[in-house]
Amino acid sequence: MEGLKDYKGREQAYVKHRLLEAYLKRLFMIVGQFQKTICYVDCFAGPWEENRDDLMDTSIGISMKIMTECRETLARMGKDVRFRALYIEKSKRSHAKLQTFLRRNTRNEIVAESYCGEFFDLRQEVLNWCGSDDFAFFFIDPKGWKKVVEIPTLKPLLQRPKSEFIINFMYDFILRTHTQKEFEEDMAAIFGEVPNTAKMCPAVRERYLLTLYRKHLKEHMPGIGGRPRSAWVPILDPERDRTKYELVYLTRSPKGIEVFMSASEQLDFVQRKVRARTKQDRTEEKTGQSNLFGGEELMAEKGDRVDLESVKSFWINNLSVEPRQFGIVDLADMLEETGWFESDLQKALGELLSEGRVVNMDTNGKRRSRFLHFDKNQNKGERLKRIEL
Repeated sequence: MEGLKDYKGREQAYVKHRLLEAYLKRLFMIVGQFQKTICYVDCFAGPWEENRDDLMDTSIGISMKIMTECRETLARMGKDVRFRALYIEKSKRSHAKLQTFLRRNTRNEIVAESYCGEFFDLRQEVLNWCGSDDFAFFFIDPKGWKKVVEIPTLKPLLQRPKSEFIINFMYDFILRTHTQKEFEEDMAAIFGEVPNTAKMCPAVRERYLLTLYRKHLKEHMPGIGGRPRSAWVPILDPERDRTKYELVYLTRSPKGIEVFMSASEQLDFVQRKVRARTKQDRTEEKTGQSNLFGGEELMAEKGDRVDLESVKSFWINNLSVEPRQFGIVDLADMLEETGWFESDLQKALGELLSEGRVVNMDTNGKRRSRFLHFDKNQNKGERLKRIEL
């Protein structure tokens, strides 16, 4: 896989950066259609453990490349969009590397600056730099969680209008500390209450904690410009079957949820390939023998992420004998509530249509690969109704 060799020992960062890359490209191209200035803020920039001089194995190099490419593409479309970037790093040594990189690689078309200091202490300066009128995207990717993911820490940023966030929720740390009495005050600041996960199995506990955290985030994000929405994607340990951390996404845009989950679905395949390749490499290092098959051949076949019958039941419960229209807002509601991908919803709907239990009122009898076009009719979508058997 291209670039993976630069992430040896931190393969989970490769997966994270592929999501950031895929999402930022689509985000900037969409926002650039109606905003004249786009601000990008990396709150824990580094660079850390980089292996390339061009920093393309860091969020710094990736974001600069994407901003440059998107600005050029938007210019060809007749959109003169100004990009501004702010990188924050507390380590003086890393900040010096960051400054050197920005001096050498920043073009006139992009304003790139850096602050040296603790994110917690610089929050007001960050807000002053962003101003209040332009769109801003905040990438919050720390090494720990103290004075980072707690709601009181994030609240000043959450209350800013025209803002989106990807927050690295350090689940591995939280999992080990959320039941310890000495951390109860911290947990209340993160979740709004001290979570009780006793007797929960790992999957239920993870979902519960993520739901609680996202709910608390949205409660402190004013609905100016739209209702607060959130989605998430797990980044798995490269070698063990457990979550390393969760990337939590915050927006006020239904389209944003659709785009983020689409990028996350692409990431699902990348993540399986990375984990297969990593496990293979570790085995070869221990045994000294190469496997006859490559990482891709060793990758387990993708099983269903969800029980298809559960998705079909979800559809049936949300339909009636009276036609109901499903557009982008409805898709965002479903993705946000369930954590499924659109392909899961489409596959289940396809089965219901073939079974004669549901009908799409707007297909005109045509066969299509997508059984419901949520973006038709200016994002108002198409009409479905349940058939009584």
